[in-house]
Amino acid sequence: MRTIDLHNHTTFSYDGTNTPEEIIENAIAHSIDVIGISDHQFSIGGDLSEYIGRIRACGEKYRDKIRVLCGLEIGTRPAPEDLNIRDTDVLDYVLFESLDDERAMDFKDFLAWQRNFHCKKGFAHTDIFRLGERYGLDMLALMRAEGLFWELNVSGNYSYYYDFLTNDKKRAAVQKSGVTVSIGSDTHWTEEYRFRQLRRANELILGLGNPVLF
Repeated sequence: MRTIDLHNHTTFSYDGTNTPEEIIENAIAHSIDVIGISDHQFSIGGDLSEYIGRIRACGEKYRDKIRVLCGLEIGTRPAPEDLNIRDTDVLDYVLFESLDDERAMDFKDFLAWQRNFHCKKGFAHTDIFRLGERYGLDMLALMRAEGLFWELNVSGNYSYYYDFLTNDKKRAAVQKSGVTVSIGSDTHWTEEYRFRQLRRANELILGLGNPVLF
């Protein structure tokens, strides 16, 4: 079974402890097939080109051992004013975080804004079912139409993941929708790597048969 982990932070993030190389080597040691680096946009600021260059160089360095993807985690509380969206075109994906938070930008405004991004894009740290209830929307249909994926975050800090594990109705709805689901460990420090949970989530998505992001 191929194992992916598309949510990891490095020293490019204010709360990251390890270098990109250390995060990638840890993933290799755990037999991960696809590793995504997704540092915080607000930490990177104007150094986005340096960040992208570093991650792409790592991709070349480790290409015979693992596939390395370059992502970016973007805050929505509110949307960042210092982000040139065109600079994200060369990324593999972006993660919009915490859209179900009461401090997040209005969801209708978000929908219009996110259409300006041309790379793959999805929700992180977001309970899409709760978000749909708040706005009276069929989130799965909307995500399918907008080409948005949903991340299952296995860090242990988000109850929506555990609810999804135990809720047959929600799993069936996601399976039927055909929405793409990604997996992320949200690692900030290699010593906290939650490989067992990561493996379990990958097995879950494989069983659902939903499209794989990469």
